[in-house]
Amino acid sequence: MKGFSTFLIALALIAGMVGCGEVSPPAPSRYDLTMAVAPGGGGTATDLTDASPYAEGTSVSIKATANPGYDFVGWTASAGTFTGVGWPQAAFAMPAQNVTVTANFVRVYDLTVVGNPVGQGTATDLTRASPYAEGTSVSIRAVANSGYHFVNWTAPAGTFDDAAAAQTTFTMPGQSVTVIANFAVDLYFWTDTCAALNGPSTLPAEERNPCIMLGTTTNIVVDSVRVDLPDGRSITVPSWTDVFDPEAEGTPVFRFYTWESGMPTAGGEYIFTGLDAAGEPIPGARNTDIWVGVEPPDPPTNLRAEVIEDGILVTWEESPTVPGSFEPAAEPQLGCYQLVISTIKTGGSVYGANGIPTSSYVIPRNKAGFVEGRDSGLSLSEMEDGTYRVYARVLSVPPEGSLGTGLEHNNCDPDQHIIFTIQDGEIVIG
Repeated sequence: MKGFSTFLIALALIAGMVGCGEVSPPAPSRYDLTMAVAPGGGGTATDLTDASPYAEGTSVSIKATANPGYDFVGWTASAGTFTGVGWPQAAFAMPAQNVTVTANFVRVYDLTVVGNPVGQGTATDLTRASPYAEGTSVSIRAVANSGYHFVNWTAPAGTFDDAAAAQTTFTMPGQSVTVIANFAVDLYFWTDTCAALNGPSTLPAEERNPCIMLGTTTNIVVDSVRVDLPDGRSITVPSWTDVFDPEAEGTPVFRFYTWESGMPTAGGEYIFTGLDAAGEPIPGARNTDIWVGVEPPDPPTNLRAEVIEDGILVTWEESPTVPGSFEPAAEPQLGCYQLVISTIKTGGSVYGANGIPTSSYVIPRNKAGFVEGRDSGLSLSEMEDGTYRVYARVLSVPPEGSLGTGLEHNNCDPDQHIIFTIQDGEIVIG
């Protein structure tokens, strides 16, 4: 009996040894991955791996695609981690639970930036990332063309950090919007000691604004001028470039704006102080003037043009009324006519003729036809293909007591301008 018991124990040990072989581990747990978008309609979210359910730690490739009018802004999930959470195509590490991964989108709107009126300046979106989400801060800049100045920014929606600054920021509204840079024509004057003549109040504004009183030139390098006004206020007038001779030194140009208060009026005392680049007064660059108002001369009218072998022959009616001394054919010359050519596209001047003694002049086809001291800029053969405008001015020596070296008047009536086109070297009037 004892032997039989021993046999049973041995048999049990053998059976136990057989049962101690390798055991297969249980299959790992898998969890569902659900893709979603917010807001609905903003775009699509895709599981590129496309093998859900996944084990914990599995790296899953995911992709977000925005619908038109939306931008992708990032991924979110209640658990798990992202590699490239702000990227449209990213990787997601699966957590130990079922999880929803959401692709988040935001509504975006178009921003258009324009200058007004067309041709007086440019307006630029410096951020250059339109369309934008509501609340985005966008950098914008306005640059006025020659002869014009920036006034302000306007828009039907959204806000500006400083609407009066040429470079500022604009906060995007919840709609597409056009931001407008507004420009205006300059009223300017030449010299460091002279202000612009506004002209008689009986003239319409478009005829008064181009009238300027020319002051004396200076050999002092002046960066700006401080003008002390009769009412005790002061304004600082910036320097400008001479239209006819950009390389000339000692002929700084300064300007008042038409919208500034304190325009020169008859009988007012004005103190002009030249300032250096740091805004400090320059010794010897100071003058006090008492302004005597005079009416501007009548501008040249009835301009006519004819293409001839040597260029464009321009003729006009003599100005009937010219205050002061006007004897352009005399020696020395007292007053004169001028012709200016500007581009229709930009408004910039490309040619000028000064000191014209009679009511006709040939704009030279070639540089060889230029008269020294009279013609400047480009000859007709040097001008690019395009459309151009010709207008005339009259200058006279002002009456006794009016101060300054000359009175000038442009003809601002577009009907009194000549339009011509250059195409492949051919000149066509009209």
